[in-house]
Amino acid sequence: MFLRMQQVVKTLGRTQILYYTKGDSPTLLIHSGTHGDEYGVIDSVRLAVEKYEAQLPDFIYVPIVSPSAVAKRSRLNWGGLDLNRSFFGDNADSEVQANQEIVKGKSLDLLVTFHEDSGPGTKFYLYDMGLGLEDKDSWKKFRDEVGAMGVGLLSGTDDPDDPYLNYTFTEGYHYWSVPVKGYEGGSFDAWATRNKVVKKALIPEIPGHLSQDKKNKVVDLFFQKILLT
Repeated sequence: MFLRMQQVVKTLGRTQILYYTKGDSPTLLIHSGTHGDEYGVIDSVRLAVEKYEAQLPDFIYVPIVSPSAVAKRSRLNWGGLDLNRSFFGDNADSEVQANQEIVKGKSLDLLVTFHEDSGPGTKFYLYDMGLGLEDKDSWKKFRDEVGAMGVGLLSGTDDPDDPYLNYTFTEGYHYWSVPVKGYEGGSFDAWATRNKVVKKALIPEIPGHLSQDKKNKVVDLFFQKILLT
């Protein structure tokens, strides 16, 4: 049950993006639903936000970043764009612009944008942009408990065929400094850090082959061990 969140609708042309705010001074931005073929994690994040709302700092929560892609169950939105390669200041796509306007003028401490990796046999992995979790107990506890659930952690590259990815992970973890110099891949996190909308970002990749129940448990554990500590 939503306790304190206020529901807002951002309308831009034919795009309507529903989002929620808690408090007058948000420091946390939560995203899901950037890609329509990663729709399973949307409900997982919603359940966790509802469960932990009172314990989280003031936030902005965008459940579905690309409504048209989610409606199509596709990686591409209605304009044929992969939204996570499209966040540039001059992009006229209404979904890109609406998401940019939601955070216009903000200076947030942390963005957490949840994704799924839909490849067969995929494992959990986390991009850490500036937070530096690798040696912290919170990450170690999360890593251990995820493993105890039977969910593997990626050691190796995430996507060797994607020129914007192909990063090496050790036990599910990769660190970037922030802002990422020269990183122009068009992801929301890159745009937001370059433009000082957010200071740091976490991008958890949930294995898409997991059952919905297990996705829920992994996301819930991420909130418990990482976002509430």
